[in-house]
This record gives sequence, C-alpha cells and structure tokens, in this order.
Amino acid sequence: MPRLAIVTLTALVMLGGCTSSDDKGGGSSDGTAKPSATTSTPAPTGPDCADIWKAGLTLPKDYTKCVEDGAYGLQDVTECQDGSRLVVFSDTLFAVTGEPISKPDVAPLQDTEAFGLAYTACTGE
Repeated sequence: MPRLAIVTLTALVMLGGCTSSDDKGGGSSDGTAKPSATTSTPAPTGPDCADIWKAGLTLPKDYTKCVEDGAYGLQDVTECQDGSRLVVFSDTLFAVTGEPISKPDVAPLQDTEAFGLAYTACTGE
C-alpha cells in the first residue's frame, strides 16, 4: 500500500507542472495574448509593363518580369534551346528575349503562324 501512495504522489507532482492554456487564447500563464508574428511580402520590383511591352520594341535580353498595377504582369515563359526565353505577355504580345515584340491581330496569338515559327525556333519542336 505505501508503494501505491508513492506512485500516486509522484504522478500528482509530475502532473502539477503541466498547465493548459487559458480561455483567452494567448497560451501564456498571465492571461495576456502574445502578439503574432506578421510577415509581409515585399512589393514586386521591375520595369513597368507598359514601358516594356509595346509592339516593335525589342524585349531586353535580361528581361524577367514586369510590374503592372502593383503586381507582376501576366506572362507565360518558355525556355529556349539557346538560353533565351519566349515570353507571351497578357495573351496579346510575344517576343523572344533580345528580339522585337510582336502583337498579332488574331487571337489567340498562339494560333498565329508568327508565334508558331517563334516557338519552333525556340524549342526545336
């Protein structure tokens, strides 16, 4: 019987150190909520899309992204065999980096002969 009392007493002492969080949701023992860590996403950086994407201009060789209305512009990028990239911007304009920007009169531009030739030259397909 004394052995059972010792085991029970030991269990009570061990459990006495464990506490649950209070109903205030903070989880701290004094009842105050801890401030949550906030993370912010940095604003997109890069050239303005309206300055880059104009038919007839040359898409810079080092072009990666542009910014439109506080967000990165909508674009689809295909990596080319020679290290350049074929970029379709906003489903209306396209260019291979370092080459002139084209704006087909037909939609979708992916169905145009000009885009097909650019895609084949880029990918070899």
